[in-house]
Amino acid sequence: MEAVMMREDLKCAEEAGVQALESLYTVREKLNSAKKWGILDVFGGSMISTYMKHSRINEVEGMIEQARIRLTDFQKALRKVEVSPKLQTEISGFLTFADFAFDNPITDYLVQTKLQSLGEEVEDTIQLTEELLAHIRTQ
Repeated sequence: MEAVMMREDLKCAEEAGVQALESLYTVREKLNSAKKWGILDVFGGSMISTYMKHSRINEVEGMIEQARIRLTDFQKALRKVEVSPKLQTEISGFLTFADFAFDNPITDYLVQTKLQSLGEEVEDTIQLTEELLAHIRTQ
């Protein structure tokens, strides 16, 4: 009886982990799009590239919230394992304003730096989630 319950718990944890991982992959894909627009913006893009970059950033923010919810579900399914990432998407309101208002290489670079940092956090979270799923699957 106990073994059956453990298998069911592992199956629930695996399903929650897969959903979290899918959300993280989606975040990574959209974030990469924002970074590409950011690179174009840094190297002489126009207001259009600035707009597209921030449009992608706004989409990423919503997707990260969804990923956080799924990671929390995964954490609950695992019970005592910490998997909840920091994943900060806040590009300050002033920095967003400055990027549009001044549209110069300095503000473009600052936004690009924030995107790069977020990308590293997402990659770290993906790696941790993949490792936890691999461990669950060997149980």
